[in-house]
Amino acid sequence: MKRRSVLKIGGALPLLSLGSLGAVDAFGQAKPASVTVLTWGGLWGDALQKGVGQRLTAQTGVPVIEDRGSTPDQRITKLKVGLAHQTYDLVQLHDGLFPLAVSQGVLQKINPHSPRLTNLPDVYPQFKHEYWVAQIYSAIGIAYNAKAIKKPPRSWADLWRPEFRGKIVLPASSHSIGLYIIPIGAMAAGKSPKDGDAGFEMFEKMVKLQPIFEPDTDTIMADLVSGEATIGVLYNAQTETVAKRNPDVKWVFPEEGAISISWGTGIAKNAPSLDYAERFLNLTLDPQGQIGFAEAFNYPGTNRKTQALLPPALQKSIVLSDAERSRLVDLDQQYMSEQRVSWMSRWNRIVAGA
Repeated sequence: MKRRSVLKIGGALPLLSLGSLGAVDAFGQAKPASVTVLTWGGLWGDALQKGVGQRLTAQTGVPVIEDRGSTPDQRITKLKVGLAHQTYDLVQLHDGLFPLAVSQGVLQKINPHSPRLTNLPDVYPQFKHEYWVAQIYSAIGIAYNAKAIKKPPRSWADLWRPEFRGKIVLPASSHSIGLYIIPIGAMAAGKSPKDGDAGFEMFEKMVKLQPIFEPDTDTIMADLVSGEATIGVLYNAQTETVAKRNPDVKWVFPEEGAISISWGTGIAKNAPSLDYAERFLNLTLDPQGQIGFAEAFNYPGTNRKTQALLPPALQKSIVLSDAERSRLVDLDQQYMSEQRVSWMSRWNRIVAGA
């Protein structure tokens, strides 16, 4: 997801003047001049514009402004700096960074009883959190080339098979899921995902297999398409995209459980307009808004009603069954956040010493 500069949503709809602050809506609340969200650019921002921003503007007359120019960690910093006089209403992050935002005190607790969050009851429980709600999700598992690999992998432990030497592609430590290989290693060893020592012991063995470390998901996908790598760690959603370019690439839900990953929205602490921030959040959870993300990125929506609205082909390829969803492994992101610095240092030392 590429970042872009600030973009106003709402097409040709005019920005409301400050005088519009005097207007009121159906709830008797004063209308803000705009709603501002910190988010990604590129296709993500465009899908958010179409599925959420433009719809909020059409419903309320309030334009939505996307700030696309910040990295996820910079978004948290912006909210922290602006706490006393907040100018942002919402922020979008992936699940691994929300614990940091919470610890920094920059998010407002979600009110599950708000009359503006009408879609919240239809969201799968595992994607509802105290300070944020996931909009889309995916499962991290194993992508592999079925033509090159005669014995398909079935578990995380299969990544360590010696015949894959030099043909395994993994996210580098700088990638948002780069450190996930540690809990994956622990699971492969039959331990808890939080057993860092077991995970690093397996990582040392992995490094000896000379894996290909890539800094971003696009490059991981390209390696699998070209055949430079025949197996690797990848989201189910991205594997569907890879398979369109190389039909030999398949995806496996590991026996130990696939790792859940999600992206969602939190309301800024001291948001200028809590009411309208809730309206925006609600639209990110609306099935109609989630369809665009499913079509653009192969991500299932977190609203249980979204699935029925997807084209049959998408339902078959990207939607997890209830049984699979129950087997998703939710990493302790708070624990991962606390361990990040020490794990990153240990990860780099092992790779440098290989």
